[in-house]
Amino acid sequence: MQILFDIDGTMLSSEGVGVRSIEETCEEMFRQQVSLEGIPIGGRLDPLIWDDVCQKYGIQNTKELHSEFRTNYVQVLRKNIADVFVTILPGVKKLVDQLNVMEQVTLGLVTGNYEETGRMKVEAAGFDSNIFTTNAWGTDGKVRDDLPPVAISQHKKDCPVILLGDTVHDVTSGKAAGCSVIAVCTGSHSRAKLEASEPELLLEDLSDTEGVLHWIFNIHNQ
Repeated sequence: MQILFDIDGTMLSSEGVGVRSIEETCEEMFRQQVSLEGIPIGGRLDPLIWDDVCQKYGIQNTKELHSEFRTNYVQVLRKNIADVFVTILPGVKKLVDQLNVMEQVTLGLVTGNYEETGRMKVEAAGFDSNIFTTNAWGTDGKVRDDLPPVAISQHKKDCPVILLGDTVHDVTSGKAAGCSVIAVCTGSHSRAKLEASEPELLLEDLSDTEGVLHWIFNIHNQ
């Protein structure tokens, strides 16, 4: 079985340090005040957020400029994340720890983050990012729906796939790829909004570890 986790709002909370670091990076590059207000963030790909920032501030976007932004953003986030408390959300550490020791389970990350910043956040929360071996990052597709198939394709066996996320984008992209989706209300999207997207399981959080594992390995597989 393959278990895929979104990062922000699903596994951890980092006090909005990613948004602040994007704004700071863009301010240094554009030499003006920059705000992500009005730009959708939750569940979206970092390159698309960058595209929206350029459009908002009338910046001519190029591959070279995006590459410069990515390099600078990694450096700014590394500096800023050292000054915040990255919180593992309820039940996540216990769930990941238990799944990690199961021979029949392969763990992965499916996130809109760049690989450098995604791993940085996971490591800052205290996880070893290397235990997640089938991953898809924000640069692995043009839209969120592109990501789950990238992670799934890295698994050697055809097997059930569970995706855990906190936004409608996680739910819809996971379902489109044939995943069973567990949605949690620990991120930016409300319970009502998540419920409307029809995940297979909707939870307030992942604190009931045994219940989640029972659903994955018993109820889900019936």
